[in-house]
Amino acid sequence: MTSPRMTSASAQDRRLGSPKALPVQLAEDLRSRVASQEWQPGERLPTEAELCEIYGVSRATVRQALKALEGQGLIITLRGRGSFVAESAVIRTGMQELKSITSTIAEMGHAPEMLYHHRVLRPAAAAEAGMFDVPEGSEVLDIQRRILADGVVVAYSWDVLPRWVFPPDFVPAHLTGSVFAYLAKVRGPVPVRAVAQVHAVSDPDLAWGSDRPEPPLYILLDQLHYETSDRPFMHTRSYFVEGRFSFTVLRTSPGH
Repeated sequence: MTSPRMTSASAQDRRLGSPKALPVQLAEDLRSRVASQEWQPGERLPTEAELCEIYGVSRATVRQALKALEGQGLIITLRGRGSFVAESAVIRTGMQELKSITSTIAEMGHAPEMLYHHRVLRPAAAAEAGMFDVPEGSEVLDIQRRILADGVVVAYSWDVLPRWVFPPDFVPAHLTGSVFAYLAKVRGPVPVRAVAQVHAVSDPDLAWGSDRPEPPLYILLDQLHYETSDRPFMHTRSYFVEGRFSFTVLRTSPGH
């Protein structure tokens, strides 16, 4: 049963008012409330009618927002029963989501952390020069790091970006967190799409540190990111530790 704290619009009127589209605003607010554990794993969210009343939006808006959360793996919607908060033993995200791993971890209510193996500028290999359409030997930034949630390693990330992406005075030590967040800060390329391949990987030599996972099983998300002018600017190989990071793919029939 829905908690009484959520059923009174007069007590908790959460009218939406930012310039973003209403379904996006609603999804962001609900995501924040799920992350803050306003509803516990397995608990049912308010009904569509109750959400319409609480937020002052249409049922179509509510359904779009709930579908977005379901696509991110945050809720499970059961026909005739409602929407329930997904179990939170692992980090969940929609595979269609183009965002940083650390922001995904934070949105799920966990504390993200990043530990670097290295951040170095080096000459591009022939394949990298071809990938980024730069002269062979041009500088690229090579990043290798492990990503943690609440102190537990959930992924190992290997990233390469051409030097033109960064400001003229850039040195590798400037990059201390999310690459996307840093690029937004310095007005660098904005990621608009990525072409990704997914593989299952078992490699005992992939990880480093005393907390390397056993067994060494990973989901590899191999992506090439493109900016607004459709120019490739970042190649990432993210090895997500099996059982600690879960992807959801929302599939719908044509026309829905």
